[in-house]
Amino acid sequence: MDKKIYIQGGGYRAVIDPLRGANCISLSHEGGASLLREPPKDGVLDNPYLYGMPILFPVNRISGGEFLFEGRCYRFPINEPKTGCHLHGILHETPFKVIEAEESRAVFRYEATADAPYLSFPHAFTVTMEYAVSESGFHHTVTVTNRSDTHMPLMLGFHTTFNSRFLKDSRPEDIRVFADITEEYERNMEVNYLPTGKILPFDAVSRALAEGEYNPFEGTASRHYRGCGLMTLTDVKRRVRMVYENDAAYKFRLIFNGGEEGYICLEPQTCLANCQNSPFPREKAGFAFLEAGASQAFRSRIYLEEF
Repeated sequence: MDKKIYIQGGGYRAVIDPLRGANCISLSHEGGASLLREPPKDGVLDNPYLYGMPILFPVNRISGGEFLFEGRCYRFPINEPKTGCHLHGILHETPFKVIEAEESRAVFRYEATADAPYLSFPHAFTVTMEYAVSESGFHHTVTVTNRSDTHMPLMLGFHTTFNSRFLKDSRPEDIRVFADITEEYERNMEVNYLPTGKILPFDAVSRALAEGEYNPFEGTASRHYRGCGLMTLTDVKRRVRMVYENDAAYKFRLIFNGGEEGYICLEPQTCLANCQNSPFPREKAGFAFLEAGASQAFRSRIYLEEF
């Protein structure tokens, strides 16, 4: 039985899988665009992060899987043994409850309680995911509510994976990527992919991203940046641009490119990788928390425009 939720409106059509983190696994436009990289038909995932827009909570890697906050030790399982880190949480593979399902809008919710906790995370909380489509595009809102009586660390991101050739007749040589970025953080790519504490000067790849001239088919890249606002994919021949717009709470980016495999991950994140144990001050690394009873909404939009 197909339990996926389908919404459509304004020329856009989205498919959401509530059984896997309420992941939007398909986003298309009637004009011939297929925006998100879709899972294979048999549902077997070679990598759960490279399809759709899976939620990451806590986002990215935590060295040793643990950190201290307000005198409490937070411990997460080491699910990436080769680096000794906890990576991305399991919310992306956890079922969400369908709260609403209308023609052009759907709402999903996950709730962690004292009796049914999330991993070993010592907080009751809810995550509500809302998707809507209209003529102005695809709207994504995720709201996190702290239902515990202590401050709750909040580290959120999405591994949004786009088709590099997002139009049905796009050619690799015509694709360009732009990202609103300001700083690149060096990572130890030989050991654990964690920031070293060094900020790098922009090289040819970073300059091309910042200028909107990066071609994702010219090679693979994995870069971690500070930056918020816009990331775009453009077909310069057909003069169509896909815009990924994130609100200011997403202060960081991770850009991971599959090269000739035809996908690119434009990942909005609220914090730097390993912000909990960062070589930078926690405030600079984006470490944040929700007060007891507080909620915070994070909004994004994806849309097409001609120019």
